[in-house]
Amino acid sequence: MNRLKFILHNFRYDQRGAAFVLVAAGMVVLLGFAALVTDIGMLVLHKQRLSNAVDAAALAGAGELPANPVLAREIAENYALLNGYTSDPPLISADNGCPSSKITVTATRQVDFTFARVLGVNTGTVSARASAAVTALSSFKGAAPLSIPNQDFTFNTRYILKQGSNSPEPSPLGPGTYGALSLGGTGASNYEDNLKYGYDGRLTVGDEVDTETGNMSNPTKRAIDWRISQCNHSPTCTPACFEPGCSKILIVPVYEPVNIENGQVKKIKIAGFAAFLVERVTGQGDENYIEGYFIRLVADGDSVSGAADYGVKGVKLVE
Repeated sequence: MNRLKFILHNFRYDQRGAAFVLVAAGMVVLLGFAALVTDIGMLVLHKQRLSNAVDAAALAGAGELPANPVLAREIAENYALLNGYTSDPPLISADNGCPSSKITVTATRQVDFTFARVLGVNTGTVSARASAAVTALSSFKGAAPLSIPNQDFTFNTRYILKQGSNSPEPSPLGPGTYGALSLGGTGASNYEDNLKYGYDGRLTVGDEVDTETGNMSNPTKRAIDWRISQCNHSPTCTPACFEPGCSKILIVPVYEPVNIENGQVKKIKIAGFAAFLVERVTGQGDENYIEGYFIRLVADGDSVSGAADYGVKGVKLVE
């Protein structure tokens, strides 16, 4: 009997020892799961934040391309910092094209672990890379209801965007057609609103658009005078130095004629978009016409590689 009690007593203590071993093993497993859930989750969170930072940096920097790659790199680095990147400065490079049309931002961040330290793993590393490029605009919302023939444009050169009855150059759209487009409707009131504020619909390369008949000289002068009055930097706003959102900038469809009747172009096909800085409406009465200086501009719109380039570009992430 005593022998049996002795055996049972030792068995209970053996069970306790086994339980301690199992608990210890279980704690290791639990810590492993905690490390997996918490610390790996932290890695994913920091990876996402870093990706957002380099995406924003690349897009912001690309807005200065192709004209100023040095400024593009500076802006990209500042945006990375503003969007939460606080470790070592990111690696920023513009492509070797002439002119540069793409900027790449690469960044790495070390993340301190919490639970994984028990397993001997103290830190993890996340990295992110983004490239943004400027490519020709293929779609735009806010275009002026004007048009200009497809041609090779020269920077800081004046072009006629809307004809008058006695313009220095004959209308390429034919007699009686003055270069206005019918966007979202017809008539002088619709034309004036579109010229003042920009057409609120989206135009895309390949769209076919009807031309607007009639001179509409008074609506033209009122709309352009209003746009000039909204420029806070006039007359210092010039083709060489302007604010991207300046009200004197008109983004105009570049066209190929589609339908010609009795010498008049009745319908055009959009080949691309060009930007012009307007100084004034020239001429009086029905003889007034709009002149604008051709400029290069990055605008908010859709862009695709291979689209015809008329100086208006969009920015997009390419990787």
